[in-house]
Amino acid sequence: MKPVKTGLAGCGAIAPAYLQNLTSTLKPWVEVTFCADLVPEAARSRAEAFGIPKSGTFDELLADPEVELVINLTPAPAHHQASLAILDAGKHLFTEKPLALSRAHGREILDRARTAGLRVAGASDTFLGAGLQLSRRLIDEGAIGTPLAATSLVSIPAYNRERYHSVFHGALLDLGPYYLTGLAYLLGPIRKVASAADQRFREKPHPADSDKAGTTFPVKIPTTVAAALDFADGSVGSLIASCDVHGYFPRTEILGTEGVLVLPDCNGYAGAAVLRRPKGEESIAADQGFAAKGRGLGVAEMARALRNGTDPMAGGELLFHLLDAMLAVHDASRENRRLTLESTWDRPGLLDLDGLTAS
Repeated sequence: MKPVKTGLAGCGAIAPAYLQNLTSTLKPWVEVTFCADLVPEAARSRAEAFGIPKSGTFDELLADPEVELVINLTPAPAHHQASLAILDAGKHLFTEKPLALSRAHGREILDRARTAGLRVAGASDTFLGAGLQLSRRLIDEGAIGTPLAATSLVSIPAYNRERYHSVFHGALLDLGPYYLTGLAYLLGPIRKVASAADQRFREKPHPADSDKAGTTFPVKIPTTVAAALDFADGSVGSLIASCDVHGYFPRTEILGTEGVLVLPDCNGYAGAAVLRRPKGEESIAADQGFAAKGRGLGVAEMARALRNGTDPMAGGELLFHLLDAMLAVHDASRENRRLTLESTWDRPGLLDLDGLTAS
């Protein structure tokens, strides 16, 4: 089948990670033909670096009749409007996380796609990579017995980075989608949420070595949160997300009746899983025929689904479920109650790699 002609909207820091894979190992299903950015020079530079034939503005990308799918790499506050514009132009949408910053905007995106007969998928696709595919297989094979509980920690050293707070909206909405997806892929969709997410900091100092040293910036979001989660399989879990600590310390564990599985970083596509059982501990490399191709894997899987007339694995239902769960962390704390989620996700099985990537 012909690869899906694809455009890139937003040529910032994450763009090379996508382009590196989409123009090499993931080419069987994806052909990137257009790079777009608010700064035309940035789009031209990315296009030249990766051999992309066209570059220009966002509007020029949307007007290109050859482009079937657009990857939305704009900043989170722009996701809603950019995604609607992509869908209104008759293009399928693959968006960076989160889907939107409110449930209303998230629903609007999915409703618009449904009405137009278009598909939506997104960057909470690390579960398609080797590390979490291996973890899912081990759990399905009974390596830890019956899963009972999970714990996940995600942190990023961004305490006094003003742009991180205003654009990425803290560690929960920035990195939380990867860890919540990992848990939901292994244990099923999230059913209930309780949390401690009071806003501790109302302002923070600029870095001492910056030109704004000695001044502060306003903080409008909780920056360290803890959530208690109930999953569809009956297991329970906890998630702590913080951008206030001094380092990046990801760790996720699944506890079962017969063992513990320490997952590879959910914010990645590869890595080894550590299996702990009464007789000892073993590290299991994620090189068991699964993909470790990195950013763009979900785009390739979506392109194959478009050609085959099926739903993408990291589709809109998952993206909205994650958004609903993350916002519920804030809501449950503010309302001082446990919340039952209305959204869900039809959890897929293992990724079929046959023909998905180039050898």
